[in-house]
Amino acid sequence: MSFSNEELFTGTAAYYSKFRIDYPTELIERLLSFCQSKGNGKLLDLGCGTGQLSIPMHSYFEEVIGIDISQEMVDEARRIGREQNTENMRFITMESEKMDKELGQFDLIVCGNAFHWMDRELVLDKSYDLLKPSGGMVILAGGSIWTGKQYWQKEISKIIQKWLGEKRKAGTGEYRVKNKLHEAYIHESEFELVKKGSYHFLHEWSMESLLGYLYSTSFCNRRLLGENVDAFEEELKKALLRIKPEGIFQEEVKIAYFFLKKQKEDLS
Repeated sequence: MSFSNEELFTGTAAYYSKFRIDYPTELIERLLSFCQSKGNGKLLDLGCGTGQLSIPMHSYFEEVIGIDISQEMVDEARRIGREQNTENMRFITMESEKMDKELGQFDLIVCGNAFHWMDRELVLDKSYDLLKPSGGMVILAGGSIWTGKQYWQKEISKIIQKWLGEKRKAGTGEYRVKNKLHEAYIHESEFELVKKGSYHFLHEWSMESLLGYLYSTSFCNRRLLGENVDAFEEELKKALLRIKPEGIFQEEVKIAYFFLKKQKEDLS
């Protein structure tokens, strides 16, 4: 089932751009090495959010397009793009399921941690059609504090559940767990999966950045909490400071990656 509700992240864009974890430079370099861009190609970023993936890659392409269903995300991406003088970038409000050949043909299509919101079969089919004959696609997928295994992460989830209900929110609705893995959809598509793996790195959270991250999510943003924001923050801070009085929390972040090619190549 496709999540087509553009209000999933209403009110979160400013928090998203400031508090979401940046993609590490080394991981972005792996993406660039995969596509072997020499600065004259064309990049498409699906579910681009506020540009965390495409903005750091923009100087390696002649033209970059980012699309996202949320107008707020697109507006924030445009603002950041202007600040960083990304003159070769365009951000468009559009569902990935509705992209078509009017966007052009691309050397590389990327999708950060947004693929799970999409009609994955349809998006893979459309992406295949929009790629040049030797083009490639990269899908990234990360975790969430909601599903974290560390004690402090579990404590956060308990407090969220106390204020917003036991089932994980997705905007004003509930998140539907998708049991079918990304890799299964990839194998059923026309793409060849040429490489997969995961990139691990350590990230340090402060109390401010943790709260900012939560307010960037579809399951614990300020709109959902409403008049309970202050009480939620107070309870969360007290609980976390009991665990770590210094207010610093470390997380090993894991980002899964899938490198896909439109045509089979001899990679030996």
